[in-house]
Amino acid sequence: MKLRIVFAVFVLLAGTLARSQSITGTQGQLFIPTAEMHSDRTLVLGAGYIPKGYFQRYNRSVNPGMPTFVTVTFLPFIEVMFRYTNELNMRVNPQTKYYPDRMFAGRIRLTKESKYIPAIVVGANDFTKALGLSTASTNYSATYVVGTKSFKYLNYQFAASLGYGQDVLELDRYDFLGIFGGVEIRHNQLANSSLSLEYDTRNIHLSIGHTFFDRLVIKAGLWDLKKPAAMIAYKYQIW
Repeated sequence: MKLRIVFAVFVLLAGTLARSQSITGTQGQLFIPTAEMHSDRTLVLGAGYIPKGYFQRYNRSVNPGMPTFVTVTFLPFIEVMFRYTNELNMRVNPQTKYYPDRMFAGRIRLTKESKYIPAIVVGANDFTKALGLSTASTNYSATYVVGTKSFKYLNYQFAASLGYGQDVLELDRYDFLGIFGGVEIRHNQLANSSLSLEYDTRNIHLSIGHTFFDRLVIKAGLWDLKKPAAMIAYKYQIW
């Protein structure tokens, strides 16, 4: 019954709702990464909101969370990101011994999308800790490969992504362990708006997004089809 409702909403909103930034910093849908990348020399600054009960820190889920990020694309097949993730309602000071999570991430595009070949990207979150370059205690590691292929049908454009994540760096906690994927849809007359449905290996998310003035990206959705989540980001060419 839940999937029928999701499909109905997906179809009804498709004509009124462009691809945008993910809530955790990389190019993607609401949460999952895709194989899409911004154009060369793009800098993205943003922040997201993950609802209580789904935001994880040391296997805790008692508060909502706010990831903030800086992402840069260059060459243009490489994307690097620094993410600072805070558990809300927690005091940051020496007395509480709580400090937000810090993490670097990197992605490399192996193939560019063509008529018959999907774009393919390999990515790693928290790779600096695996290399011994960071001692920060992180919670949102990931190593994955993901492919994205676009196609058109009537006045609609679809971008389908499928990925797989595995523990290859032997870190403490992982996102995207297993198969994940999603579909993003746009209408030709609303190229700056999108509707997406995704599965992140644990939950199903539904979201809508819009890019204003080709710079300001706003996305809102339902985490696991239950609780509100959101993201705002600003992107521009840095040189």
